[in-house]
Amino acid sequence: DGCNSTFFSAIGLNYTKVCGQARGYQFGAPEGIYPNGGAESRYIDGTYVDGLSITYGSNPHQYIWTYAVGGYEDETSAYSCPCNNGSTTATPSYVGNDYYCESGTTSYATNKFYPDDIMWDGQQCDYLESPCCSSSTIPWFTKTLPQSVTDDIELRMCSSRGYPNEATPIDIIEIYIR
Repeated sequence: DGCNSTFFSAIGLNYTKVCGQARGYQFGAPEGIYPNGGAESRYIDGTYVDGLSITYGSNPHQYIWTYAVGGYEDETSAYSCPCNNGSTTATPSYVGNDYYCESGTTSYATNKFYPDDIMWDGQQCDYLESPCCSSSTIPWFTKTLPQSVTDDIELRMCSSRGYPNEATPIDIIEIYIR
């Protein structure tokens, strides 16, 4: 039910490239990236993902990358990862293809922790989820910005329903600018 933010200072340095990685886990039944056009996804400043949103700037945020957690691997509904084979979910226009999405369970998720399938590591991407792990650079992302900026990087941990229904615990986050 909202997003919590952490900021990574650019200490006033100009940069045009951002790269990084995240490692997380699934708790409960997350819903991936909310369908394009839905009330939650209409604006980048809203809660458009169950997972991590990486942005810079404000009013509105400027998009960098998303790490999303889908409901379960063998799913094609609006709550699946958009990259799943047969998924009916489209990403919001500001997300495009600049995201990673995985699920930690092969069947319907319940309100428990799924530690055995690490998110965004490119492993255990079975069933319909296999296209979500096709990037040779996963878990790393690289983004070239349209202009040089000095803004701090904002990491938002977002959830539509909150704990104990869903959460995305993380144990690694690295962000670099150049």
